[in-house]
Amino acid sequence: MGFVLRGARDYTSATWISADGQSTPLPDGAFTAKPLSRHNVAGRQVPTTWQVSLPSQAVDVTVMALNPGAWMETSVPYWEGPVTVSGSHAGVGYLEMTGYD
Repeated sequence: MGFVLRGARDYTSATWISADGQSTPLPDGAFTAKPLSRHNVAGRQVPTTWQVSLPSQAVDVTVMALNPGAWMETSVPYWEGPVTVSGSHAGVGYLEMTGYD
């Protein structure tokens, strides 16, 4: 699990959870999440395909939204939905993003 706080200098935070359930907190900068493509949803350009890298665990994957238009117009609007993961590792997951006003 990881997140990026965008600003003058991005801050990252992540936790590596192994197959046996052990969790290891990772330091700022341990992973990167770079937007590869954006989708126009609700008048916003929202990144819906990401390149995610975690070199310490040999992870280099592309994360792609299954439904790029999954915008939630709540009091704090956000994007959420299922994703596929491909590359050095494969699987499925769930992505939530805020701050795309």
